[in-house]
Amino acid sequence: MKSQKYRKALEKDIGPIADLVTKLLGTCNLDVNQSINDNNLAEIGSMIDKYFVCEVDDMIVGACGISDIINQDHYNLGFNNIREILYLVVDNDYQGMGIGTKLLELCLENQDVTIMYEAWGDGDDVNSKKILEKCGFKLYKDLGKDYYKNNNYCELCVNKNKECDFCYAQIWIKRM
Repeated sequence: MKSQKYRKALEKDIGPIADLVTKLLGTCNLDVNQSINDNNLAEIGSMIDKYFVCEVDDMIVGACGISDIINQDHYNLGFNNIREILYLVVDNDYQGMGIGTKLLELCLENQDVTIMYEAWGDGDDVNSKKILEKCGFKLYKDLGKDYYKNNNYCELCVNKNKECDFCYAQIWIKRM
């Protein structure tokens, strides 16, 4: 296996991270006046100092970020002072090698507040369940199979041209 290098993200990484997010997830930024990748470039660029990346042969194959402390309770969870995992993405060719776990662990280091992860999936379960459990997250709230559809996320999903029947949405929490 090729060697993996983990580091804080730099400004030059905005494009490659946005490309990974667009390819694998679509976007969570609901500005329908921009393309999915333009949304991701703007969102990731505004918080690039909050991201870690994994490189293999000078190519970014994974990224994960963590927000500043959020005071607004978007999901009515009853938490004050919470941080959210921004994105956790690993190129399909590099999944199953521990890259996602290591990136998430880097984001969790030196945290002393509750961490939230909004997980999704259109299969039998949310995509990141195994990594979340491995890193000590617990399922906190199941938002159901139609949360994203009911909140107009489908147009900006990577699967937007696929006739999905459902898409799981769950909130996972790690108390530090």
